[in-house]
Amino acid sequence: MDAAYRVVGAQAIIAILSAALLYFLLGKDTAKSAFFGGVVATASSLILLRKIRQADKSAAPMHAMSLVYSGAVTRFILVLMLFGLGFGVLHLQPVPALFVFALAQLAYGWGLRKSYKDIL
Repeated sequence: MDAAYRVVGAQAIIAILSAALLYFLLGKDTAKSAFFGGVVATASSLILLRKIRQADKSAAPMHAMSLVYSGAVTRFILVLMLFGLGFGVLHLQPVPALFVFALAQLAYGWGLRKSYKDIL
C-alpha cells in the first residue's frame, strides 16, 4: 500500500474513532454528524488522489494541470453539496461534522507533510 492510500486510510480511521468517541460521550446524533464530516473529508481526498494519479499519467503538462484544477473545483463543489445535504436534508449537527472534517483534513496535511513525494 502506498503512502497516499495510508493517508486516506488514516482519515477514515479518524472518522470512525471520532464518531465512536462522540457516541459514548454525547450520543448517537452527534456521532452520526461526526462520522459524516469524516466521510466528506475522506471522499474529498479520494477525488484528489484520483485526479493526481490521472495527471501523473498524462503526457501533456497543460492537460495534467487542467486535471488537477478540475479536481480542486470538483472537491470544492462536492464538499459544499455534501455539507448542504447533511445540514439541510439530513438535519445533522454542524459542529461535530465540521470538527471531524477539519480533524481529518489536518491528518491529510500531516501525512502530506511527511510523504509528499510519495503522494505526488
